[in-house]
Amino acid sequence: MTKLRFFDAHSHIDMKRFRNDRDAVIQRAKDHGLSGIVTSSIGPGSFRRTLGIIQKHKGYVHHSAGCSVSQLTREDADKIISLIRKYSSSIVAIGEVGLDYHWVKDTIGRKAQEPLFLDFIFLANELALPLVIHSRKAESMATDILEKHFSGEVLMHCFDGVPDVAKRVRDNGWYITLPANFQRSNNRIESAKILPLEQIMLETDSPYLSPTGKGRNEPSNVTIGCERLADVLDLPLEHVAETTTSNAHRFYDI
Repeated sequence: MTKLRFFDAHSHIDMKRFRNDRDAVIQRAKDHGLSGIVTSSIGPGSFRRTLGIIQKHKGYVHHSAGCSVSQLTREDADKIISLIRKYSSSIVAIGEVGLDYHWVKDTIGRKAQEPLFLDFIFLANELALPLVIHSRKAESMATDILEKHFSGEVLMHCFDGVPDVAKRVRDNGWYITLPANFQRSNNRIESAKILPLEQIMLETDSPYLSPTGKGRNEPSNVTIGCERLADVLDLPLEHVAETTTSNAHRFYDI
């Protein structure tokens, strides 16, 4: 019997909640059949920690360099952009970057996110890297901006947009990731049906979004998301696992 291959297309394994057992977490991912993990740094300090992790786990853990969108300052954005330029050869994508209307509720604060988002878009254009987008409660506006300013590969991380936006994502040829707990969101279930499987990847967003609803999430739980997606689409698990894994390898060029 062929061993199933999985891939965690978005996680945060540099975070403190993995400090004491990070190597064991990565080994557990391997034991569960994951062919790789992408970890997303979210600030200058996070970026530097991630450099050490990808060096130690070269060829298995990959670095997508981004920010904490709702808390991003101009100072930190400039530092992150400088680090991305310096280490661009070891980065597989820029992101998560984008807009956050969940935590940022005032109009002025929301508008202030846009120039920072555009700086990362222009950087991705400059370096010919794909973008991983955070668009919590801002899926439509993020899509508007991307359609106007970016022509490269796009992954809508933890996508939770309404069906009309999901159709735009599909028609643009972009990808979405579904977290292991995606069945808790009607929008995510609908998106799984709207987009072809060839435009879907799986993620854990570890240590967040545990599919069990308690405790720390980790990359090995991407297998749970795969099982749930196979159920929703009524497709063989083997097909869903291989297609979503191949999508991730193709998008990140690994």
